[in-house]
Amino acid sequence: MDGENGQSGPVVGPDEPSISAHQTETRKLIRAMMTLTGLTASGLANAAGLTPSTVNRFMHKSVSHSLSQRTMLALMTEAFSQLKGKKQADINRDALELLVPPLAMYQQGMLEIAPELKKIFDMLNSLISPPPIISSHFVAADKSSEQSQMPVVLTITRSLNVTEGNFVTAPMHTLKPAYLHDDPCAFALLMPDDSMMPRFYSSDMLYVSPARTLEGLNVDVVLEQKTGGFSIGQLLALTSKSVILGTLLPNSKEAYDRMSLRGVYRIVGVQRM
Repeated sequence: MDGENGQSGPVVGPDEPSISAHQTETRKLIRAMMTLTGLTASGLANAAGLTPSTVNRFMHKSVSHSLSQRTMLALMTEAFSQLKGKKQADINRDALELLVPPLAMYQQGMLEIAPELKKIFDMLNSLISPPPIISSHFVAADKSSEQSQMPVVLTITRSLNVTEGNFVTAPMHTLKPAYLHDDPCAFALLMPDDSMMPRFYSSDMLYVSPARTLEGLNVDVVLEQKTGGFSIGQLLALTSKSVILGTLLPNSKEAYDRMSLRGVYRIVGVQRM
C-alpha cells in the first residue's frame, strides 16, 4: 500500500537521510496531483501507464535520484485528464495552483499526447487568477517584445530547427539574458534529469547559444537531432564523423554520428528553477 494521500505530512522521517531541494519539490508536485485526482501515488502511476513501484518508491523511500522529465510528463498528462467531467467546485484549487508552474513547461507536450486536454485547460483558466495558465499557442505581444524573449524547449520537443531560428513548437518563452540579445537563435532548454549533477540539476533552465564557439575545456553542449529532440552533456571529442558526450551521474560517455545531428550548441548559462 502507498500509505499516503495528497494531504499527508512529510515523506521522510527525522532519522532518514535528507533529500535534495529538487526531490522535495517533485514530491510536492506529485502530492498535488494526488490531491487533484484522489489517487494514490501507485494509482496515479498505474493510470499513467507507468510502473507503480517507480513512483511509489520515489515518494516513500530515501533515493538518490529524481523522476525523469518523461515520467513527469506522463503523470501531469494523466492528472489533468482525470479532471474530465469534474465540476469546477469539486477541483481542489490549492493543488491546482501548485501545478501551474510545471504546467507551463509541460503543456505543449501534454497536448501532443492528449489533444482533448485543450478543453480542460480552457476551463481551468477561469479558476486561476493570477497566474493564468499559459496558452499552448503563446506568442510575443508585438515585434518589439520579441527582441527580449527567447524560446524554451524540452529535450523531447520536435518539429523545430535551431539553425534556421524555427521555434514554432517551443512550449513556452522566457526573458532573454542581455548577453544573448545579439544571438537570434539563442534558446533555453529545461534539464530533464540529474545526469549532469552537480553541474546542472533536473529542471535547471540552460541558456544555449549556437553562435558561441566550442573551444575550451569542460565545454557543456546541447546536441540537436535531425529526427527531433536534444541531448545534453560535456563535450569530450568532436570530429567530422562523430561527437562524444559525457555525463556525470553516472559517469559515462556516448558517441553520436555527426550525420544524425543538426547541430552542436554551447551551453553558456544556467538558471536554477
